[in-house]
Formats: sequence, C-alpha cells, structure tokens
Amino acid sequence: MQNRVVVAIVKACFVIAFSLTVTLAFSYPLIPDPEITQGDLCTEDNPDFAKYRYQENIPYCQRNVSKARREKIYEKYNIPSHCRYLYTIDHFIPLSIGGSNADQNLWPEHVLVKATRPKLEEEIYLALAQGELNQQEAIDIIIKEKTTEQQSPPDNNSKGECN
Repeated sequence: MQNRVVVAIVKACFVIAFSLTVTLAFSYPLIPDPEITQGDLCTEDNPDFAKYRYQENIPYCQRNVSKARREKIYEKYNIPSHCRYLYTIDHFIPLSIGGSNADQNLWPEHVLVKATRPKLEEEIYLALAQGELNQQEAIDIIIKEKTTEQQSPPDNNSKGECN
C-alpha cells in the first residue's frame, strides 16, 4: 500500500513538472529580454537610413527586416517554429521615432501583448510629429510601456501558450 502511494506521488510530481515545463517553454514573453533587446537608434551611417524627420531632424530608417533576421530573433527568444504565427517581430524603439532594424532593437511580440497597447506607437508618433514630445521623451514612454509587466492578455482564458 505504501509503495503505491509513493509511486502515485512520484507520478504526480512528474506530471506537474512536465506541465510546468511545457507551460514555461511555450509561454510568451511579456516584455523584451534586456540582455537581447536593448534598443537601437537609426543613424545617417546606417544602410537603411532614408532621411531626417521632424523638427529635431531625427534619422529615419526604412523597414528592412529579412525573414532570416526574423528567424534569428525567434531563435534567440526560443520561440518554437510551430508557434511563430502568433508573433510579430517588433521594433522595440519604433522606426517612426528613430529606431533601427538592428537585432538589438527587435523582439518577438505576441499578438496578445500587442493588443494591450493598440495605439501607443501611433499616438507617440503623432505627438512627436506635432512637436508635443521630443525624441527622448518618446523613447522614454516606449521603454516604460514595453518593459512594464503589468500587461495582461485581453482574453483571460488564453495564457498565450502554443500547443
């Protein structure tokens, strides 16, 4: 009898450990990993540099993120290939406020995370274009919003896991 109880407990522990491993392995990142994605700004020396924008003459880089680069970012974040359809490769500092296409400015953003701030980048872009914010203020807002883990998916039944 005691052996059966021990075996049942061991089995239960394996099931719990397996479930936690699967959940942790396939849960999405809520914020960019600061060791991988620190942000990067466009410069006039950047091959994607197109022009200067706004009153501040902020360098603007055209979007140029190849499929190979996207795959590299997914791999850095350990996103399984069968789950990548749930993500977009996001510019941590948006191109519209002077971000670059460098790897350190890219991260896989889950669609549920993006849904928590649907108009953020557009509102910041408009405020910057109208001179209501300077570039550093715009970047500070983006960093604060994209690195705060208070985001929760709009659908509380979905944990963002990929099966």
